[in-house]
Amino acid sequence: MLQIKIKTSQILSSILAITLLGFIFLPKNTGAVEYKLDNVDTIETWQLNQDINEKRSEIQELRRQIDVYKKNIDAKQRQLGNLATQISTLNESIAKINLEIQATELEMDALNLEIENTQLKIDSKEKEITEQKDVLAEVIRSLHRQQQKNNLLEILILNDNFSDFIADLNNLEDMRDNLFDGVGELNKIKIALSDDKNSIENEKTELDTLKSILDNKKGSLDGQKTSKSTLMAATQGQEAKYQTLLHQAKEEQEQANSDIVYLEQIAREKVNRQLELDNITSDGLMWPVTSQRVTAYFHDPDYPYRYIFEHPAIDIATPQGTPLRAAESGYVAKAKDGGATGYSYIMLIHADGLSTVYGHINSISVSADQFVSKGDIIGYTGGMPGTYGAGPLTTGPHLHLEVRLNGVPVDPLNYLP
Repeated sequence: MLQIKIKTSQILSSILAITLLGFIFLPKNTGAVEYKLDNVDTIETWQLNQDINEKRSEIQELRRQIDVYKKNIDAKQRQLGNLATQISTLNESIAKINLEIQATELEMDALNLEIENTQLKIDSKEKEITEQKDVLAEVIRSLHRQQQKNNLLEILILNDNFSDFIADLNNLEDMRDNLFDGVGELNKIKIALSDDKNSIENEKTELDTLKSILDNKKGSLDGQKTSKSTLMAATQGQEAKYQTLLHQAKEEQEQANSDIVYLEQIAREKVNRQLELDNITSDGLMWPVTSQRVTAYFHDPDYPYRYIFEHPAIDIATPQGTPLRAAESGYVAKAKDGGATGYSYIMLIHADGLSTVYGHINSISVSADQFVSKGDIIGYTGGMPGTYGAGPLTTGPHLHLEVRLNGVPVDPLNYLP
């Protein structure tokens, strides 16, 4: 007679596997639950994607219009020489920046929709994982009950015939493979969930960046509008007055730049020795005013008088008379008082080849060769047209801030925190 030896432990293990698989794979569906056509989440996701695509199309059209304005502005700026052209350029720039603001706001809307879309995916995967965990919890409880009441004799008796029992055993290996596949799919869901969470964090960071860009664009728009209204008020629409202001501005800017370059060379050698004696080094610049709202950037292509004189600085919007603090410890190389109609500025020499220049100063509180510590008040800001120290062609209350490295102008934003 045919003898078949089957170890009790092997049979019990197989039966336990069958029990386990019965809970997990009825019905068998180990893959990640994706959005189906009849799923509410799918409809919502589809609508979100439609909205995102529409906003991207709007952004693309705005970018096309912005490029047209850029070309017009560039052409007009190269021909600057009269009041009408300057006003026209300011109008084009205001229109361009308005479009840029609209485009940025649309980008923010699109990104918010993408964040919402990603969150839907996260919620779906978390729900799926929770359901899988609930299934596993029930499996564990069922296995415990089976182990308490079943023994090998009961298992053999429950089978109608010996061939059924052998068939069940033959299915165990396939079911075990399915079990491993199910665990693998669950791990994939967890990995996809982790990726989605990283994605949403990146999207939120990008949104913060866009918010900062939007604030700066609005600052630039305010600067352009102020430039236009200031210019109209100062010239009263008269070309002769404009030419007078233009000539004065050119002379003052050229003289200031020449003085700064000269002082950098002369004062640097003397100041470096003193800085070394005092053991002073630079630990990084601080913002010299409480505001950090930039209305014109380093070599800004939108600077209203760019082709009259370059803008080697950033303009920081701040109310008239704001306390002005030294961005770093150092010595005063120049404290230029421009008087009631001229341009006033302060130049500080710092360690490590750095120097800073502060323009449109309404009131100066330091004098040449004076040592100042980081954060000390060195004056009060100005820039309001027609006020003391503002100079001609000013664009309204703000601080003009230059940073120079070994005498060469560099972007201040690369040195500010």
